[in-house]
Formats: sequence, C-alpha cells, structure tokens
Amino acid sequence: MTEAVGALGDPVSDDGHHALQWLGDGEEQSHRSFAAALDGLRAQQRHLQRSLEAGFASRREVLEWSHAVDVVAAGQTPDEWHFELLTDRWEVACLLEDDDARAAVSADVPDARGRRSVRQRVRSRVLTPSYQRALSTLRERVGENTDEEGVQNATTMRWVGARPRLHQRAVEQHRALRTALSDGRITGYAAVADWAEEIVHVTEGHVDDEFAARATARSGDWYHALVNGPSVRLEWLLAQEVLPAMNDLLATVATDANERAMDTVRVREEPPSG
Repeated sequence: MTEAVGALGDPVSDDGHHALQWLGDGEEQSHRSFAAALDGLRAQQRHLQRSLEAGFASRREVLEWSHAVDVVAAGQTPDEWHFELLTDRWEVACLLEDDDARAAVSADVPDARGRRSVRQRVRSRVLTPSYQRALSTLRERVGENTDEEGVQNATTMRWVGARPRLHQRAVEQHRALRTALSDGRITGYAAVADWAEEIVHVTEGHVDDEFAARATARSGDWYHALVNGPSVRLEWLLAQEVLPAMNDLLATVATDANERAMDTVRVREEPPSG
C-alpha cells in the first residue's frame, strides 16, 4: 500500500504517516491557540512544575507556590494538601533549594535522592491529577479565540484560565497571603480586623462564619500569630483554614463564567499637528 501511494508521487515519511504530512506545525502556528483558557493555563502549570523541580528559597515561598498551584488548577487541588505538606518539616526541607535553608527547617536534612522523590511525589499525587480535573472542569466552557503569546509564555497571560473574575480573586487572595506573611504589615487590632475582613471578601464568604471573630480575639492563636509576624504557626493556620476556603472559591469561580473572545483595539497615536 505504501509503495502504491509512493508511486503516485505522494511523499511518504519514514514512519509511514504520509497522510498526516499536511498537519505539520509550521512556525506561524506555534504560538497560536483557539482554546486559550486550556492551553494558556497549561503554560502556567508548566511554569509552576519547573519551580517545584528547581526548589524554593524559603517556607514562605512554598506556601505562596501552593496557592499558585491552586489557582492554575482552578481550585481542583485537595483542600488538605497545604496543611499536610507544610506540617511535615522533612518534606518542606525537600522542597528547598539551599542546604542551609534545609538544615534550618529539619534536623534530618534530606539528601538529593530524598529531595527528588518528594518533588516527584508532589507532582504525581497533587499537581498532575489536579490539573486533569481542572481540564475536565474548564473544557466545556471554552470558546474559540486566538492567543498568540500566552500559550508559550506563562507571564504574558492576561487572565488566568481566560476568566477575569478568577484572575481578580486569585490576585486578591495572593495579596492577602503576602500581607499576613510580611513582617510589620499587621501591627494591631485594626490591622487584624481589616485583614480578616479582606479574607472574607477574597473567599466570598467561604471561610466559616466565626473566622473574623477568631482572628480578632486578642487571646487567640490567630491574633497572636498575625501581630507577631511571620512564623511556622501562622503558616499552619493559613494552610489549615484560609487556603482551603480560597481553594473552594477558585473552584466555584472557574465554573461560573465562560471564556470570551476579546477583540483588542489598538489605538494608533497621531503625530502632533503643526
């Protein structure tokens, strides 16, 4: 059969897939997607996978990275994964890039084999299945439009998952986390109350009804952890109560809106008259 086709002058590739030659991906197609939400999100997912492989500078970076994973997984990560990861000092040490940082976190400093094993396990047990669930969640709500940059470069994406509301809430959530984890940003009752109300807002009420009251109780764990600055205890509280609520909202928002093609109007500057 291959000889007959070749005899007719149809070029036959070495692997016999002559019928697919016309599907060859030319350079002009390599940065184009007609399902920008899915392919752009994949670019961001790959970016976070590379970060995991390279390692992190601190525990704080691990926590912030875990929230970013939630975002690009459209809220499909397990609610408990942040707490399980961050409360295991040895596993956190396995994710850090520097020997001194690892020694500061865990008395049992992981070797290269242990670090590689933990990073691969996080990818296979959390990232990959969560990304697959995100794909299933988003695929029915993807409209056709062209994205010629974001599918190749995660930093050029305008909206996460081509969903402006998801992107907005993700940015607000990340800002709230960084506020809590930055030394000197929350210094007294008023600042704690403002931050707690912001958490209620950026989770759209997915935290429990008593969260703000617990956070502002001067004798409570939340208040002490917030006003005394970044600590392992604060990271654990965030991982146990706040990150799951943020994740719940991300999952809700991801299914609330469809991807819309956006017409970009370029305004050309006119030269000054005279």
